[in-house]
Amino acid sequence: MTPYDEANAAFADNLYFWHKSFGVLFFIIVLVRIFVRRRSKLPPLPDGISQPERIVVNLAHKLFYILMVAIPLLGYVQSSSYEYSDGVHFFFFDLPELLPKNQAVYEIANTLHKWLSFVLIGLITLHILGALRHRLFDRKNDVLKRIL
Repeated sequence: MTPYDEANAAFADNLYFWHKSFGVLFFIIVLVRIFVRRRSKLPPLPDGISQPERIVVNLAHKLFYILMVAIPLLGYVQSSSYEYSDGVHFFFFDLPELLPKNQAVYEIANTLHKWLSFVLIGLITLHILGALRHRLFDRKNDVLKRIL
């Protein structure tokens, strides 16, 4: 999100409402995804994928899930601990704020929420580029078939 601008208070409040609501929705979807993934058999990586690439892929997937859980939780901590927060919303429901108002906790959660989001965007970008590399230049190791 962006710093709060008094001139656009109504618009900013609306953005925060939707950001928080979709953040909670994303968190629920991620939890369902983790539940399904743990009960599913994953297709194997192509045989031509080298051992170092396998390690990178496995680490990337673990990092994806860590970030997809941590970022929404940090958003919740941020909203709960911010002195002027209007609460944590899930569309038309208000979630309980389980943490006391604390500026130091807010600042740490705010910083981590923001920077880990950038890390996730970078990881997604690298992951897409890696899949495209295999699709376009290394057809025998086409991992796109595994994804789809």
